[in-house]
Amino acid sequence: MPKRADLSDTFCPVGRAAELLGDRAVLLILRELFFGRRRFEVMAANTGLGPQLVSARLKRLVEEGVVDRRAYQERPPRHEYRLTAKGRDLFGILYAMRGWAERWAYAPGETGAGPAMRYFHRACGADVGTSTICPGCGEPLGYGDLKGDPSPALRAEQAAREG
Repeated sequence: MPKRADLSDTFCPVGRAAELLGDRAVLLILRELFFGRRRFEVMAANTGLGPQLVSARLKRLVEEGVVDRRAYQERPPRHEYRLTAKGRDLFGILYAMRGWAERWAYAPGETGAGPAMRYFHRACGADVGTSTICPGCGEPLGYGDLKGDPSPALRAEQAAREG
């Protein structure tokens, strides 16, 4: 298999972003962090990724300044991961990917009763759909503004992963 080109020093901003965000494991770990899941074991279980891969990607996200690693237990040593300001700024990207996928990534009729996750604006309670502006109050939506409600199908999938 040909080696992938390193885009970390390109002048192109899309190339630089793709160097980090073009990794499926990174995107899934970021999803977990945006849902407030900070512990390694939970991230590994919810993403379905192997522990070595989760560990390597978390290390990279820490090195890139996207995530902070904090000890929460001394014996045995355990850490949790939290988004930095740089990491929280990625919310719009993942939210846009979610909106695109809700529209285009499913076969006709596959979603049945609606989206995998419904989002509600914390401030006013409006169901925001895939909007980036709250349809209830007109406020722009960003990191921390939304509360998610998983569909029954997504809940079942998550429960199966947790085993």
